[in-house]
Order: sequence, then structure tokens, then C-alpha cells
Amino acid sequence: MPGGMRGGRLRIEFDVKSGKKRNPALAPDGKLAYQLRLVSSSRPNLERNVGVLLADINRLARKEFDRRVRDLGLTRAQWLFLLYLRRHPGCTQSDLAELLQVEKISVSRQADRLDRAGWIRRTDDAADARAYRLELTPRAARVIAQLDDRANRLRSEYLTGIPAGRRAALVDDLATIKANLLQLEAQSA
Repeated sequence: MPGGMRGGRLRIEFDVKSGKKRNPALAPDGKLAYQLRLVSSSRPNLERNVGVLLADINRLARKEFDRRVRDLGLTRAQWLFLLYLRRHPGCTQSDLAELLQVEKISVSRQADRLDRAGWIRRTDDAADARAYRLELTPRAARVIAQLDDRANRLRSEYLTGIPAGRRAALVDDLATIKANLLQLEAQSA
């Protein structure tokens, strides 16, 4: 059987007796293109890959959460900013940029918008005249309560079918993974 292109694959065949190549296939651009058929019986199942699952769950949960909070008039960047600020009250814009893993200028611009809209207050940092400390306003606290309520309902829905004991074990395992990754990060710094 001559070598050639079949089903989109370029193949080269070997003469079993001599061990020599027969009829090398030419790629469309004229270069020799040899492709030995190496089919792995152990292709990774990405649907069972922990990293892929975590990324998919994060993406899908955020997408659904965005849909559920659209009526509050906040963008994802804004509600993330407010939620992180609640977890780290009084932090600087630089601290928040690091936590959100975004550029400092992005946090600065977002802080300007949120400050003008009455969601946050910026105060001068006593230790560093160049820095601002960030705080939530009572208005933001009320909206965060709504965000929390909607997040709790969503979490309850996406954990449907997982018994309470397994939920606790899942959270423990995820916390262990997070701790391992933080330890790796600290070791590389």
C-alpha cells in the first residue's frame, strides 16, 4: 500500500522485511512530512482532570452568578472588588490589586468609579502619603448582603445531590489543595 494522505493524516509505510521506508508522503507545502501512527491508549480524560474541573466549575459558577446579580447594576469586576474589600477591609489599592491579580491601575480606576458611585470610601494612608486605604460604605454593605444571599442560593443549587458529609470533605480537600499551592508559591518566592 503506498504512503500518502488518508483521512487528513500523512503516513509513511515501512517494508517489514527490509525495515526501509516506502513512498514518503509530501506535505502540501512540499516538505517531507512523516507521521508515524502513535495512538495512545491512555489519552487523558479532561472531564476527570482536577485542574480542568476546577476551572470549568469556576467559569460556570461565575457566569451563573453574573446572570443572577445583573439587576443590581454591578459588573463582575465591581462585585469582585467589593467582595474582596469586605474580606480585607482597610487594605490599600496595591494590596487589592495583588489579591485580585490585576494591574494597580485597573484597581485605581475601578476605585475611582466605585468611590464616585458611593460604594467605597478612600482615605489617605497615614504611613504612606501615596497610598489610599479602602473601605466599604453602608450602601455597599447592603448590596453585599444581597450578593451573599444570591451566592448562598446558587451554591446550594450546584451542590444538590452531594450529601452534607461529602460536601464538608470536598471543602476540606479543596482547602488542602489551596494550602499546597500557597506553599509552592512561597517556596518559589
